Amino acid sequence: MRSPRWQLVAVTLGLGLVVTAGLVAFDHFARASLEREAVLEQANRAEQLAFQLQSRLDSAEQVTRTVATLAAPLRERSAVESLARGTLASTLPESIYGIGVWFAPYALEPDQRWVGTYVHRRLDEPRHLDLTYEWSTPGYDYLHQDWYQQGLQAKDSPFLTEPYFDVDLVYSTLAMSFGGEDGAPRGVVSVDVVLPQLVAVVARMNTAPHETFYVVTRGGRLLAHPREVELAAWARAHGNPRAAAPVPELRLEDLHAYEQEHGLKSRRYTQAAPVRDAGWTVYVSTDRDRLFAASRRLHVTLQAVGGALWLALLAGMVAGLRTVRVRALSRELAEHERETAVLERSERMLREVLETSMDGVASVDAGGRLVTWNTSAERMFGWRREDILGRHVVDTLCRPEDREERHRQFERIITGDASAFPACRLESLVLRRDGEVFPVEASLAAVHTDGEPRIFGFVSDVTERRRAEEERQRLLVRQQELLAELRRRSAELHAILDHMIEGVFVADADGRLSFVNQAGQRMCDGGGTDVAALDGDGKRCGTLLTMDGVPVARDALPLFRALRGEVVRDFELRAVRPGGERVLRMNAVPIPDEDGQVAAAVVVLHDITEAAEFDRLKDEFVRMAAHELKTPVTVMKSFAQVALRTDAGRDSVLRRLLEGIDRGANRIDHVVRTLLDVSQLHLRRMQLEVESLDLRALVEDTARRMADAHPEHPVHVRADEDGDAPVWGDPARLEQVLVALLDNAMRYSPPSAPVEVTFRTQGDTAEVSIRDEGIGIPEDKQARLFHRFYRPHAGTAHDRGGLGVGLYIAREIVRQHGGQLTLESREGEGTIVHIRLPLHAVRAGTDVAPYPPEHASPV
Repeated sequence: MRSPRWQLVAVTLGLGLVVTAGLVAFDHFARASLEREAVLEQANRAEQLAFQLQSRLDSAEQVTRTVATLAAPLRERSAVESLARGTLASTLPESIYGIGVWFAPYALEPDQRWVGTYVHRRLDEPRHLDLTYEWSTPGYDYLHQDWYQQGLQAKDSPFLTEPYFDVDLVYSTLAMSFGGEDGAPRGVVSVDVVLPQLVAVVARMNTAPHETFYVVTRGGRLLAHPREVELAAWARAHGNPRAAAPVPELRLEDLHAYEQEHGLKSRRYTQAAPVRDAGWTVYVSTDRDRLFAASRRLHVTLQAVGGALWLALLAGMVAGLRTVRVRALSRELAEHERETAVLERSERMLREVLETSMDGVASVDAGGRLVTWNTSAERMFGWRREDILGRHVVDTLCRPEDREERHRQFERIITGDASAFPACRLESLVLRRDGEVFPVEASLAAVHTDGEPRIFGFVSDVTERRRAEEERQRLLVRQQELLAELRRRSAELHAILDHMIEGVFVADADGRLSFVNQAGQRMCDGGGTDVAALDGDGKRCGTLLTMDGVPVARDALPLFRALRGEVVRDFELRAVRPGGERVLRMNAVPIPDEDGQVAAAVVVLHDITEAAEFDRLKDEFVRMAAHELKTPVTVMKSFAQVALRTDAGRDSVLRRLLEGIDRGANRIDHVVRTLLDVSQLHLRRMQLEVESLDLRALVEDTARRMADAHPEHPVHVRADEDGDAPVWGDPARLEQVLVALLDNAMRYSPPSAPVEVTFRTQGDTAEVSIRDEGIGIPEDKQARLFHRFYRPHAGTAHDRGGLGVGLYIAREIVRQHGGQLTLESREGEGTIVHIRLPLHAVRAGTDVAPYPPEHASPV
């Protein structure tokens, strides 16, 4: 057998090699994982920039499609000019420079070959628009220009051309064809997109010196590279004529040659992301040392850990060798002392120790037969001393499947030098007398008794300890799993917050901001608002105004309302900064601690500037469209009525046709008037002809007329008392409200179902309630009932048509009269609408006040 020293050296070296191999394998896989993560994060940054560029181009593409759609049916040059002017005026100067409508030969005017209308902004005064036909001349011949030919091919999606340079302006053109009624192309629409704004988006990404973002156009043109000046100088020095132009034209191959010459290509890692529909490509190039810095740090750390482990193993080996030597000397000294001691006392003391030991103690002779067996061994194995002494230890206590191997081990021990057999502790599975298998930990020692070797064993039952160890390992594994899950959830939460479009702000109980996500930082840096305003720095936040232009008090901010325990939803305000004005929508909720007290608050910020502007443009378009339709509908209706009074009206066939035209004109006129009411109400332009009137009489007259017009639905009017109910109001508008609500009640009620109208006064308020027994409104749709153009029964069997603006118009008219309109409904049971208006201070029989109260003044 090898000496203990050599065994210790071999074990130490083997352990060191195993640990080193494990560190090398861990280093390989961990570095690969970190490098993949870094590459994915780099690609994600490139895709984010590509998405931002595409978002900026989407609005220009929408303008191109809109102009192409509206230009297709036009037949007059003045209409084309109005279209180009109006569309360009509605766009942002920093986004779009000019709009052109270029017709094919003789497509607009039969005697004109070149008709190309182009409207553009003045560089020194962007609000001033210039209309020109200078480029619509035989000298320019736009029909053979590349952008025109490319636009003819672009039928479904606009084509983005290569950049142009005009004086101090850099732009690209979005070109798209439009056709006539026969489907043949009539011409091309061009929208010149200003590029500096898109270049600024790329420039904002180039904040780190070790990472570069740049864009390459469809034709390979280099756009928005941060080293553009340096590249241009290098290209001129290498004889590139394009770089010597007033505006240098650099291409991707120029950049590759520059990086190759300066040795940058091997030191950087580059990825690309396409800009959808634009033909552009976003590149991100990162210094490899910075990109894979985490992987390199891990490698150096593992090398240091490996070195430290080897030093610790060698130090442990030296200490172990000294311990082995000390133990050997101790055994020799014990042998000498035992030989000189009195044998009887030694044996008596040994028996006492063995009998009182908590461990089971046994010894075997050279033949493997048990010669010693203490009381603890009897309890542990179930064998009494007189029954087991003389039995072979292997055949009695070892499992059948282990006996062959244990016999060989015992033979090696006995045939070897028993005095050199080291004391050791080992774990094994053994048998009780009843056949039960259980684990033990045994300490073995070999001694000489009367010249014969004897093996002593000290055995401990480790069943409970092993169970406790297994439970500890299980709990440790579970703890590690929970910790990994917690880290993963935390990483997911941070990733979600940092990639949200909305800004997220978290403040502590004192109102100090403790967290702002990336979108929130961009909003603060980009002019949406500022952090000082959000955390209430000052008694009034001068940059934050209500939608009516009133400064917002500090305590009224959603952040501080949430810190007081309030949940704030859809709080809209205007943020005014030197760079412009933004419209924001805030939601805020408190964050409680374990005791339920408010410990912090979170505010979510939505930038709805574009949505608000779109809503305003939509309302303006509805108002303009309704106004433009009003005159032709009136003419058509008048002509039909006049024709009915002539000889044509006496012809039965023509009379039916003219009556149909008159009914259609009346329906269109009703729709036009409704749209005008919606537009005027939303823009706060509706004029009320206010006078003192008797609301009770107006309700009774209106209900009577509606009942006469709809005899299939009885209308019952009930009033709580007699007498007048004077209010300030516009009789026509209030009658319009009552007619709309009664019409809804009848339209959505079954035949013969009554409609109940209740009138009562309470204090200084008059209340009108209209109740039906109709189909009702589902609860999940009631929140949007008063929204414009919302129809809760659209697409169902109860769809009765309409524009979905009746309740909106009714509520807004009541509001302008200083009142309230509310609605209660249960699906399948019916609906109740309540109108509450302030009563006039004057009762019947007294003089009428000369002016209406303040809350009922006309808008």
